[in-house]
Amino acid sequence: MKTLIYLSSSPYSSLALKEALDLALVLGTFEQDVSLCITGDALVVARQGQTPSSRHGKHLYKLLDGLEFYDIENVYVKQQEWDTNQEVLWEGVTPLDESTWTQMLTEHSHIYRF
Repeated sequence: MKTLIYLSSSPYSSLALKEALDLALVLGTFEQDVSLCITGDALVVARQGQTPSSRHGKHLYKLLDGLEFYDIENVYVKQQEWDTNQEVLWEGVTPLDESTWTQMLTEHSHIYRF
């Protein structure tokens, strides 16, 4: 069973993205096969050099470096968004073209979108 956590909402507008990353870590703790994909407003979480204010809450970017400890190795972005942002995105993301993106979505048994 493969699970995909699909991140598309802003990390600073609600707690949804924090909860999504927490879900990914919990699933990883129990050795579930988990992947992440990041698109749209959620790309902010993968941007290097963030300095969120205390009002914004935790610095979610720092959680990305810990994903490897939970065996979460697949973090995807759309190629078009990668081309626009690659110099500022976390190095652990894998860009996928549109057809590969669609195929990746079909390979997962469960998809949770935040």
